[in-house]
Amino acid sequence: MKSGTKISRALIVSILFHAIVGVIGFFFWIDSGPAKQQDSISAVLIKVDKPKLKRKTAPKRARVRKRTSDQTNQPRLKVLTSNAPVTARGVVSATAPTEFGATGSLDLSDGMNMDTNSVEFNQGSPQIGRVIENPIGRIYSEDARAKSRLVKFIERQEGPQQVAYCVDLSSSMLGLTPRKLKKILSIMQDSLTFLEPHDRFNIITFDSEINFFRDEFIPVTDDGVSEGTAHFELLSPKKSDTYADKDMIEAIQEIQKIPHTIVVLFSDGILTSGVPDPKMIRQTATASARIFSMGIEMPEDFPGAVMLAVLASNSDGEFWLVD
Repeated sequence: MKSGTKISRALIVSILFHAIVGVIGFFFWIDSGPAKQQDSISAVLIKVDKPKLKRKTAPKRARVRKRTSDQTNQPRLKVLTSNAPVTARGVVSATAPTEFGATGSLDLSDGMNMDTNSVEFNQGSPQIGRVIENPIGRIYSEDARAKSRLVKFIERQEGPQQVAYCVDLSSSMLGLTPRKLKKILSIMQDSLTFLEPHDRFNIITFDSEINFFRDEFIPVTDDGVSEGTAHFELLSPKKSDTYADKDMIEAIQEIQKIPHTIVVLFSDGILTSGVPDPKMIRQTATASARIFSMGIEMPEDFPGAVMLAVLASNSDGEFWLVD
């Protein structure tokens, strides 16, 4: 009996000992296990919804409210009309309207001034008469005239100007429509009237030879402008008797011999002095005064138009393709 009791006690002690050791080992493993794994990170991912944007609606158009107040800055007027004859008291009565009769013709063209005191009523059908007093005429000033591109270019230059109008009348210009030539010459004529008294001008043409209208520049006077305008009317292309005509480069080189500030050049840009030398053309333009070149009846990429544009750009001038 004693040996059985000892075995049972030993078994109970062994079970209690193992239980205590297991409990201690369990808690020790929980505390030390995660600490040894230093390279691991515990994270919790949380999805955050974006805040919803409220739709902004445009404000409604303000409604037109009816005016409820009778207050206004304008006087209250009542207009009474009637086709009845005037009474002895001067009051028009509409109790017994009569038919309208034919009224006289009314001219409301410019310059007509109607007087309200001229309305007369006859017995029967009313007749409207009119009285013209102090007709108003249109007043035109010099500043109201339209200015061409040439005029605006000349006006941008400071100080007195010596303007040389250079016109190509060589054989190559015979194919130009007379109406187009007249248009260019009219532009030059019109620019004469815009020159100031301290300016001067001359007209140079070139065909088989180079011709100057005057040996010296002409003062801007009434007589001088009239002479220049009349000379433009006589210009027309001519068929040359020689093998080759003068061209615009030769004309510009000839003009450089006299003092001038602006060259107004009209040509088709065709050179007859040989193969065009771009370097020589640029040097001629640079040595000259400002060149305002004009062309007509040609596209922008036409060789003559390109030459005219080169002359203008290298002389601080301007090229105008009138078409």
